Amino acid sequence: MIEELAKDYAAYAKVDLTDQMKNVHDSIEDMMTRLEEFESIIGMVQTEGAECMSGHIPRLLSIRPELRNLGKRIDALNFFVARANADLTALETAVDNAEAELGGPETIFGMLNPLSLFKKNQEPIVVQRSTSFEQPIIYKTDDYFDKQ
Repeated sequence: MIEELAKDYAAYAKVDLTDQMKNVHDSIEDMMTRLEEFESIIGMVQTEGAECMSGHIPRLLSIRPELRNLGKRIDALNFFVARANADLTALETAVDNAEAELGGPETIFGMLNPLSLFKKNQEPIVVQRSTSFEQPIIYKTDDYFDKQ
């Protein structure tokens, strides 16, 4: 009878954790799978980084002088465009002054009016009377472009 009583009480002390442990094992396996995927992604990133370091960076370093030369040419072209714009503004002012002095109609801009590039600004013209014609100083293309 004591043995029977001990077996009954032993049944109470036994804990069946297989169902609960199954969920823990499934979660651990899922985490391991994700960790392996993450490891493969890290490996791919490291491979791409090594390829970049061994391939692309030396190539970029080899063309660096060409890029600097291109940057200088772009800066020179930008300066040229700014200079041409300033000279064009000066020439437009000289033409406006000449038309105002001669009292001629706006025939030049009247003919070119359909072209939106040559539309005249509606700013008042200040007439400067000069006794002789002074040619405006404009750029020389030889100063900005190499002869080839």
